[in-house]
Amino acid sequence: MTVLVLDFDGTMTDAEAEGRPFRDGYLEDLAALSGRPVGDPEIAAIADEVEAELMRAPASHPFLWMGRAVAPATVDPYLRMVPIAHRILDRFDALPGPTDRGRLLGSVLYKYNYAKTLGHPVFRAGAGEVLRALAGTDTWIVTNSDTHAVAGKVSALDRETSGVEWLTSRVRGYARKFDVDDAWTGVDAELAVPGLDRPVLLRRRMYHDILRAILDAAGATFADLVVIGDIFELDLAMPLSLGARVGLVASDRTPPYERAFVEAHPRARMIAELSEIPAYAFG
Repeated sequence: MTVLVLDFDGTMTDAEAEGRPFRDGYLEDLAALSGRPVGDPEIAAIADEVEAELMRAPASHPFLWMGRAVAPATVDPYLRMVPIAHRILDRFDALPGPTDRGRLLGSVLYKYNYAKTLGHPVFRAGAGEVLRALAGTDTWIVTNSDTHAVAGKVSALDRETSGVEWLTSRVRGYARKFDVDDAWTGVDAELAVPGLDRPVLLRRRMYHDILRAILDAAGATFADLVVIGDIFELDLAMPLSLGARVGLVASDRTPPYERAFVEAHPRARMIAELSEIPAYAFG
């Protein structure tokens, strides 16, 4: 028995292409909050400056959630926008209060600008063919994003490649893979990854509970689970530590330490092409 769980944004989609409206809109909002004109070249220069820093040293620039390092900030435009936003707001001494700033960046501006990407999904090559090939298997999508938004993307993909609509009812959103619950002891607290000075925090309880519910419904265990995602720390580290097999979908922004760890682990694999997924999971 095998249960397959797929992440979606960045895994089945091209996050860089799809995220451009998000990035552009977010920078416009940050300009307004900073008292700068829309299209201010200084705002764009700061964003480029931060992105270059992240690319040079991804291990040194984590994505912070509730004051804790929970993911690399460099992997997709949604994560990168948080350190960019902090740099811009700091530069112009705007919205200095950490509580108000955190609420605005983590919820209001994210949701407002993420909505700009929904009408123009950009799928990775082969996404439709792979999801169509998985019909009849016990496959699910588990995502941080809104359930209905991702189901809508699956429907849009079905219009390009018919035969994937079956997955719309198998999307589980709001997985909150960023959230770390220290009170939960269902998995080790940390994982050491060579090349990364900080530990990977594993106690993502809400994400775990969604996976556990899927496995329970199938009468399966974590040893029967395969998880495919594009960010090792968010999507794969916790299920791997509980006995699952995992596949990391690579991009040119995948941190080298994640790639090396996955390549060395006997229950992990780098996924260079989406077409590799069915055979890896069910072959």
